[in-house]
Amino acid sequence: MNLGKANYAEHAYRFLSDLVPNEFIAFGTLHLRKQTLDIGANQYLPRFNEAMTGLGQVMGRFKLFNWDPSVNRGRPFQRSDFYSERDFRQTAPYCLTLKPLGVDNHCAVYVPAGNDEISFFGIERKGGPDFNESDRAFLCFAQTLLGSARRLALERDKLISRKANPAALVRAGLTYREADVLTLLADGLSNQETASSLTISLETVKEHIRNIFAKTGQRNRFAASLWALKVTERDRTRSTILHLPRVVVPVRFS
Repeated sequence: MNLGKANYAEHAYRFLSDLVPNEFIAFGTLHLRKQTLDIGANQYLPRFNEAMTGLGQVMGRFKLFNWDPSVNRGRPFQRSDFYSERDFRQTAPYCLTLKPLGVDNHCAVYVPAGNDEISFFGIERKGGPDFNESDRAFLCFAQTLLGSARRLALERDKLISRKANPAALVRAGLTYREADVLTLLADGLSNQETASSLTISLETVKEHIRNIFAKTGQRNRFAASLWALKVTERDRTRSTILHLPRVVVPVRFS
């Protein structure tokens, strides 16, 4: 799986849906400099655009929806933290956003974004009781994993513009063939595609991958691919002359 900013929400939707029951899940990023909200959902909703336009008009006035990462000290929070069910139905966010989408209970989960951005997941439910303590415990656990995955996705997107360099990987300790294998994996090829490209067997590719994990200390293909891109970037910026003398000394100006 090549996790990046473009498919982060898609993978997160499946993860969250396995943890807590919901009608749908939304993921949005508030761009502070542009003052825009970029938000999507895990399924088609006929009135979604209309509802999100309404949210954008009123969200700043309501803690439950104002995209403030300090609410509840950054941990997941929900409708019942702020409103009774009856009072909530009188609020503008409910009338303009949740009601048109057929839901009435909302839980917000903050995840770190990039600079000048704030991102949240919204887990939405229809009828019945609000999210319980078990749900919240699951979401608190999920929040840590979602945040880590988000940081990895953003970091990978920054690095992905550069291809892994096999020569740099060899200088970092891999064999020539291991470097070739990891370069192709970092480029998104499957094990079978890598085997075909290098004209070697699938079992040989798997053996090289096991050796790569052992040498790099990484546990999966994604982490090893990130390692390869980082090594390539460090190698690219290293001094081309390695053995000239260099020293840092104090100086006096008087």
